[in-house]
Amino acid sequence: MRHFFKFIAVFLPLSLPLLSEEEILVVKVEVATVIWKDQNTSEKFKIVDENILISEALLLEEIETPEINLDIITPQDEEIVFDFEYFEEIPEFKDSEDTLEEEEAIEIPSFFRVIDKTEHELNGSMRRISAVSDLELDNHKSWYQPLKDELSTPYILVSDQGNQCVVKVFQARFPRIHAKCAMGPDSLSKTYIMSKSEFNVKPLIGEFTLDNEESETPKNQRELYVIDEQRRISLNEFHYFDHPKIGILVGVYSYPKEED
Repeated sequence: MRHFFKFIAVFLPLSLPLLSEEEILVVKVEVATVIWKDQNTSEKFKIVDENILISEALLLEEIETPEINLDIITPQDEEIVFDFEYFEEIPEFKDSEDTLEEEEAIEIPSFFRVIDKTEHELNGSMRRISAVSDLELDNHKSWYQPLKDELSTPYILVSDQGNQCVVKVFQARFPRIHAKCAMGPDSLSKTYIMSKSEFNVKPLIGEFTLDNEESETPKNQRELYVIDEQRRISLNEFHYFDHPKIGILVGVYSYPKEED
């Protein structure tokens, strides 16, 4: 009996999100980071040797196509024989209202995986924006996700290079975006970068921590450029989070896409 209650304690937390998944809105998020080069500004920025952008962030996974190496497949010594009497006759199906409804059912996309560039919504806008002088546009990513509450939604790692950015898209009373970006000192050195598997089990094991050892390398004090902004949004809109030196573009779209 004790083992039964252990099973319930582990299985129930995992099953509850699955039972309510159909009621959750699905959105497609698309982002790109911006670095303004050779821009003059009278604004003064803090000189620091350390900055922490976020405690943990989810690293997006890419869908990989399985590779089949035909060179290692060798023919069998015995001839393959098909027993055609084994196969049952396939009945003819007639279209019915039930069949049509099933065909029109919306397929739930894979959540928190990088979407192929050919399916990006902002390709045309990105080409026009990239033509602006003194602007570096990079880290163009897109993914599907459920629109859940703030605590259940992870920050997504958008960029870990010069302009380090994370984005959280969640549902409060209205949909909201929280964007955080930093450039200057390394702002992700104390951030735990989660995999999708770790994110799935996080409700059972709690927060992750990094074993950060103090480096003997002297820290360099540098100007710190930071964006930390949260705003209410409507779906199917395009947003820009501005800063004199850096920026981030975010689009959030309903799924399936609403046709004009």
